[in-house]
Amino acid sequence: MISSAETISLLLVGALWGCTNPFMRQGSIESKNNSTINTSQDEGEETKSVIKSLFRLAKIKVWLPYLINQLGSLLFYKQLASSNLTLSVPVCNATAMVFSCITSFLLGERLNQPGRAAVGIILVLSGVQICMYSSNESSN
Repeated sequence: MISSAETISLLLVGALWGCTNPFMRQGSIESKNNSTINTSQDEGEETKSVIKSLFRLAKIKVWLPYLINQLGSLLFYKQLASSNLTLSVPVCNATAMVFSCITSFLLGERLNQPGRAAVGIILVLSGVQICMYSSNESSN
């Protein structure tokens, strides 16, 4: 049977992953738009790409959400050691998608079809609930 602590931990991983994705996307777009990196003509495209990526990571709007996201990954790996793999992975990934959609909406990102997004969130959460219920039933 899945404990409430495991459930909270799995939902926290999904929240850390999902809520940080829109912030990383925004920070990356802002730093991309604001970057004024001058590289010499001699340098190859790969070098320019690496330099641009390093400057992008130097921005707090990129690395702070990334750091929080990685804390979610650490919690996920810790959780994998003690919980059912067939339950942990779908729950974390599904809730990350839900949290990402909700956070994007709260940040003002435009949704093309908000009705479909709401139905999708409901279906994903229903699927997570079914996974958790079936996990509890199989352990009894």
